[in-house]
Amino acid sequence: MNRSHGGPPTFGGNANPLDRLQRTARGYGRSRSMPVGAPDLLDFGSQAQRATGSWIKSHKARADECWVPAGSSAEVGGHDLGGMVYVGQGLETVRGGEVENCLIDPSLPVATRIVREATLADYAPRYTQLSPSDRLGYLRWLASSRSDANVAPPFLRLYFFGLERRLVLDNPPAPERAGLIAEVQRLEGIYGEEYGLDEEFVDLLEFVSAMRPESIEPEPERMADHRSSGLPLSLAVGLGYRLAAGSPITGRWLVSWWLAQPAIQVKAGQRRILDEFLDLFALRYDRRYPRGMKIAKPARRYNFTYFAASGSFERKLCEGADAYPDVSRLRKPLRVAKRMADECWSALVPYRRFLARKPSAAGSTEAHLYLPPDLAVSRPHPGLQALHEWAEEQVDDRSAEVCIEDVLTVFEGEPTEVLRKQRVVAAANALALGSLGLAPDPRFVKRLPRFGDPAALFRLPSKAPKPTDVSAQYAPTLLILKLVMFVAKADGSVSEAKWRVMEAMISRRQRLRPADRLRLVADLRWLRRQWIGAVSLRRPCDALKPRELDEACETAVKVACADGPVDPEAVKAVQKLYRAMGRSPDSAFASLHRRSANEPTESVAPRKAAKPSPGFTLRQGPRHGLRRVGQSVDLDHGRISEIVEDTRKVSNVLSDVFVEEDAATAGVAATPAGASASPPVFEGLDASHSALVEGLLKRPNWSESEFDRLVKRCGLMPGGALEAVNEWSFERFGDALVEEDDVLTLNPEVLEEMRASSSLVPDATA
Repeated sequence: MNRSHGGPPTFGGNANPLDRLQRTARGYGRSRSMPVGAPDLLDFGSQAQRATGSWIKSHKARADECWVPAGSSAEVGGHDLGGMVYVGQGLETVRGGEVENCLIDPSLPVATRIVREATLADYAPRYTQLSPSDRLGYLRWLASSRSDANVAPPFLRLYFFGLERRLVLDNPPAPERAGLIAEVQRLEGIYGEEYGLDEEFVDLLEFVSAMRPESIEPEPERMADHRSSGLPLSLAVGLGYRLAAGSPITGRWLVSWWLAQPAIQVKAGQRRILDEFLDLFALRYDRRYPRGMKIAKPARRYNFTYFAASGSFERKLCEGADAYPDVSRLRKPLRVAKRMADECWSALVPYRRFLARKPSAAGSTEAHLYLPPDLAVSRPHPGLQALHEWAEEQVDDRSAEVCIEDVLTVFEGEPTEVLRKQRVVAAANALALGSLGLAPDPRFVKRLPRFGDPAALFRLPSKAPKPTDVSAQYAPTLLILKLVMFVAKADGSVSEAKWRVMEAMISRRQRLRPADRLRLVADLRWLRRQWIGAVSLRRPCDALKPRELDEACETAVKVACADGPVDPEAVKAVQKLYRAMGRSPDSAFASLHRRSANEPTESVAPRKAAKPSPGFTLRQGPRHGLRRVGQSVDLDHGRISEIVEDTRKVSNVLSDVFVEEDAATAGVAATPAGASASPPVFEGLDASHSALVEGLLKRPNWSESEFDRLVKRCGLMPGGALEAVNEWSFERFGDALVEEDDVLTLNPEVLEEMRASSSLVPDATA
């Protein structure tokens, strides 16, 4: 072989080597298979003897002399072969006496064309045994990309034998070793199963990895596909090496060990979430064993002998005392791994079910919300980060106006077209991962938010419970706040004094958690911007207990009187609240009168009032007309005179209000000029609202968009129109005509009463 600096090494090509072999016959040694007593000088006239490859030259070539590394090239028979092959003469096997079967001898003849009949089907072929036609086919394959799916199996095996010898015997430098491993992996991906070489490829890669145990890394993804009856060599050696060194076992090592057990089968549904399972296992393992799991070192030792696929050598992994502890019989670590694995698979069930319903949603923000909370926090999602950053800006800017569709648009990354409860709940859960809350939360309010509805964002404690994990007092407190806010907004604005009354009510409820109090204050902010109709009071009143209704009445009266003289609209609101509770409006008047008489200008201080001493039921202080002196109370007659005068004014206002209410209940209904008379069954409604009711009666169900279009055709506003119709229905039939949910539904009981009253009402359920 001649090497030149300007190009690849060049060999003798197709020249007949017979004369050269004969001239150097005395330099050849004896084959190991040659019987004792054979002549020293051989007859080389036979082509069969020349092709056996059983004899080698007396001078032995080193492997480095024959090896052509990647990036270099060798030319044989006019073919530029490239690298990663042995080319030359005199390279013998480890046993000695025979030429390596993978060695490409350039002195052997190569045909000029391929004869199809000349094929070789040997499991362990030798280059010297190939016919000239087969040598031509082999050299052509080497000179190509070495990816032809139709390559003859002996050619592939010869090439593999060379890679095998170089990796196991020659101890190549690290960069070349990595390239050889990558080449074996490439061949495995192309030819492994089809050519029946997958086990040989895997065995070689496992042994090469085990030769350097300090560099072995756990591969749980690969262990999930392991089907052998024993542990993979690299895994067993890697674990044994760490036990011998006294190193703790990490979570990825333990889960790899568990997945490699023959009894463990990863199902198809579990395979879709394997990455999430491995991350969750490692996360919870590190939390449970922050310093890793300590495992007692077994006395039994593990060794392994590699038998080359070429049959030309064998090698032991290590010798005697250098062998590693055998972990194959340890069971305690695997029991720990099983408990943790079962726990992780169970925690991922919601995520797995979601992906089963929506496979295309993998990696989306919505899918991220179905992960266990600890895993979701440890795997930041770009969509969630954008949502949290936006929400933080809104929370810092208290003057910012936020609508519910704004939240969904940022959450989903695109303008939202449909508001669904599930999507709003998902947005609330996404915010909770960043210690942020959303009000309203559809899980606690009955009506689904609509386009344009307000939303309040707020911060939660860093260790707040799940959004659904609220105290038992949260829901009734929210209902009470809704009733009170109806009264607070009666005059068109919520003053600071009214706001402090409602905040004080939240503070007085002792069984609320800190996160619940923050959530309720945010609910107040939402209710402050939310339109509340009298009809919507019915459900909260039905859901509250008597003592909670008493608290709602007391707080509502306080709110109505918080700014001094009671506004007539506030009086009407309190009356409506009492009526929704099934109480007499006269009791509302009495409560207001009593509150106004005792505390006409009462306002709630920002701080919680001190608890009065036993024996004193009246508030103290000169502004209330009372002054405490020791154990007695002195009367401030000047202050009392002012209270009497204020009481007289309030009584006049309330009397006028109740006169108006009496006139309204007597059947006086304003009718716009020029409007056509309504049917008797719609008595009490003007022409526009009568037309709306007529339209509603044509169908039993209406979507929000359909209802909005119908209202606009009648010249009305959606919120006010629905409130007016339902309030009229309450007055006439004792219940709301239209029930609000995801869709608007006509109340069948009201329809029945309407049909009994008039034949003009169609059967909307037909």
